[in-house]
Amino acid sequence: MSVILMLIASACFATMAAMIKGIGFSLPIPEIIFFRSILPLPFFLGALWLQKKKLVVTAWKTLLLRAIFGFLAITGFYYTLAHIPLAISVFLGKTQPLILAVLAPWVVGEKTSRSVWFAIGTGLAGIVLILDPSLGWTAAAWASIGAATASAIAHLLVRKLNRTDDPVTIVTNFFIVTALLSSLWMGPSFIMPDRAQWLLLGGVALFSTIGQYLMTLAYRMDYAPVVAAASYASIVFSVLYGYFFWNEVPPVSAWAGGFLILAGSFILLRSRI
Repeated sequence: MSVILMLIASACFATMAAMIKGIGFSLPIPEIIFFRSILPLPFFLGALWLQKKKLVVTAWKTLLLRAIFGFLAITGFYYTLAHIPLAISVFLGKTQPLILAVLAPWVVGEKTSRSVWFAIGTGLAGIVLILDPSLGWTAAAWASIGAATASAIAHLLVRKLNRTDDPVTIVTNFFIVTALLSSLWMGPSFIMPDRAQWLLLGGVALFSTIGQYLMTLAYRMDYAPVVAAASYASIVFSVLYGYFFWNEVPPVSAWAGGFLILAGSFILLRSRI
């Protein structure tokens, strides 16, 4: 059941990414982040109220850091989606577990084994294959790597937060902070969305919220490596979306690099069992 939930969650995340790519340059990035953060808030606030949980986290300084790095990760990911093919963007995003493994010894004091370093090296080789022939080390490519790095740091900080606070409270506080940050950045550049844009923004909020919820359930029901392996189905969905909506076909070098990134991730997952 956990694998099925994760497959559905992966489809939701791929759909969210496709909708963000569909919005493209028609709305400013901070505005997309703002609506992505504000629209799900009633759901999470209602969950906190029904479960009678506290509204504000205890470790608020760690939460603020988590929100800042999460905000940077979202910004980089959204920028990348507007500039490079959807499947390649998702391939590069899958470097996040490998970057997390590199950072873990310094952020949360986790030891890095020899097999983990081998996995990291395999993933780095995959990045070189994807970026050099197909993207030429463009700004969007670097933004994708930067987003994966920021996401890895944010996930490590979530591990720290989980020691003191409830996951629903953490997510709610994250949405509140990112809504504030994006509103400050948005400023006078706000553009009133038209009907089609409202539908896409609503879809982004809906599918990301459903995906987050199903992913949380999946991780509660089974071993993390099993669930994480199922999450790579998002690549299949992204390739299909890219082909049918934008006629994007990743080059052979991107497939080879993506395979090495996935291989490194699976080696990493095996080392955690």
